[in-house]
Amino acid sequence: MLGIARDTRRMTHASEPALPADPDDYVLTFKPAPSLTSRHDGWSEERQRRLVWLLREYGVVSRAVGMVGCSAQSAYRLRTRPGAEEFAAAWDRALTEARDRAFDLAVDRASNGVSVPRFYRGNYTGMSHRYDNRLAMAALNAADRAPRIDRKVYKGEK
Repeated sequence: MLGIARDTRRMTHASEPALPADPDDYVLTFKPAPSLTSRHDGWSEERQRRLVWLLREYGVVSRAVGMVGCSAQSAYRLRTRPGAEEFAAAWDRALTEARDRAFDLAVDRASNGVSVPRFYRGNYTGMSHRYDNRLAMAALNAADRAPRIDRKVYKGEK
C-alpha cells in the first residue's frame, strides 16, 4: 500500500500550543529584535516570542524554527542583528532551561529506572524495571561539555 509521507516535525499554526499567559514570563517580556521589513513571513514580534517559547519547550533550534515557519539561517542572522541583544539573551536562556530539563529527566531515568513492557511472541507478558547506567554517564558527560552561557569570553580565550 502506498501512502503519502508526512513531515511530523512541522505543526500547523492551529495545532501549535498557545504562548504562556504569565505576564512576568521572559518569553513575553523580552524586547524583540527590530524588524527591518514588513514581510508576511518575516520575524514579527509574535514569531520571535513563539520561537523563544518553542526553544524552551523543545531545546532544538531546527525544530523550533521549522515550527514557526522560518529557516535556521534567518534565525541565527536575527540573533546577530543590531538591537537583538534581548532576543539573543532570551534565546540563550530558553536553550539553557531546555538543556537543564533534559539533564534532570536523564538523571531521573538513570537513577530511578524505567518500566519497560515485556512481550513474548507478540503477547504481553509483564513489565520489567531497568536502570540505565549508560544514560547516567551520557548525562554527566553532557553536563561537563555544556557551554556556560553566563561566562564571559575574552579575546584570545579558547
